[in-house]
Amino acid sequence: MKRKLYTRKTINKTILYFFLTITMLFFLFPFYWVVTTSIQPRGQLYAPVPNFIPKNVNIDNYIDILGVGKVNVATALKNSLIVAISVTAVCIAFGIFAAYAFARLKFKGSNTIFVALIFAQMLPPVAVLIPFYLIFKQVGLTNTLRGLVVMQTSWLLPIVTWILYSYFKTIPRDLEDSARIDGASKVQALLRIIVPISLPGLVSSGVICFVFSMGEFMGAMAIVNVNRLHTLPLALAQFFTKYSIEYGKITASSVLTVLFPVTFVLIFQRYIVKGLTAGAVKE
Repeated sequence: MKRKLYTRKTINKTILYFFLTITMLFFLFPFYWVVTTSIQPRGQLYAPVPNFIPKNVNIDNYIDILGVGKVNVATALKNSLIVAISVTAVCIAFGIFAAYAFARLKFKGSNTIFVALIFAQMLPPVAVLIPFYLIFKQVGLTNTLRGLVVMQTSWLLPIVTWILYSYFKTIPRDLEDSARIDGASKVQALLRIIVPISLPGLVSSGVICFVFSMGEFMGAMAIVNVNRLHTLPLALAQFFTKYSIEYGKITASSVLTVLFPVTFVLIFQRYIVKGLTAGAVKE
């Protein structure tokens, strides 16, 4: 009986791992194809039979996009990192206080304001691009990285507030009460007690901000028209012309675009899962 049960468990586990492997290959193959395309010569890209394993490997596409070609991806990468890091820092700083206020401080209209904040995050960005452009043009924020930071912060701050709100709700009030008895103010209790405990929530929301900011295209296209201020998505768009599509340079730029977000996710994946699932189970 035990042997039969062991055999059944082994078969079920084998079937499970088989389907997991197929699923993993299904999702990883596009990234593999992008990487292999970026290191192939131009002539191989247009071969009748696809080259799943490159015959001649070179890094000419990477050399071209990093300063030699007409599109300077290195400058675009620097701009994207400046904007992404700034947006992440601002969203985390303001999101901590906003989430704490909604989670711990009950004031008149708090629930209505919180629902309105979440509703604002649900609006599609394309619906507010024209108002953003008109306002930014009046205050001189078009064609500036500051304008991108302000725009993306307005889109991402609600979701950061929501994630941290869910995490703060799981932290017992007794910890704050103990700090208050010892003479700490609400702000001190937040910064010294709540914030260190909420590291998974902070990391998960920070990674979400960083990844979204690195890949944001529509907002940057609407308010930035200067090449030296282009972010990575805008730089990639320049490889599409009405006469040709430079697949090698596009895929090489795409690899650089996803390199930093993927690295962040791989490093902090444990905190991301814990932060996003906080508040899902009632204790």
